[in-house]
Amino acid sequence: MKGSRLVDVLDDKPLNKKQWDIIIGKLKKLGTAIEMFYGPEMNIDDADYRFVNDRIEYYETKGRLLTKDEMKVCNNLWNRYHPKKQVKEILK
Repeated sequence: MKGSRLVDVLDDKPLNKKQWDIIIGKLKKLGTAIEMFYGPEMNIDDADYRFVNDRIEYYETKGRLLTKDEMKVCNNLWNRYHPKKQVKEILK
C-alpha cells in the first residue's frame, strides 16, 4: 500500500498525476467547508478561502504543485473549518 503521508508525496519521484488529483480534490472539499462555515454572508475575498482557491487554480491552469509549507497551511485550515468541528460548535 502506498503511503499517503506528506513525506511520501513530496519526495523526488516523478509527478504522480493521479495522486495530485486526489490532493486537489481534498482542497476543493476544504474550499467548500470554508464556504459552509461562513454561510451566505461569506466574503469571497476571505484570506483563507482565497488561499485555497488560488492553489486549486494554479494546479489546474499552470500545473503548479503545492509546496510542503502550503500543505501544512492547508492542514491547519482543515482543522479549523472541517464540518465535524462545525457540528460540535453548533451543539455547544
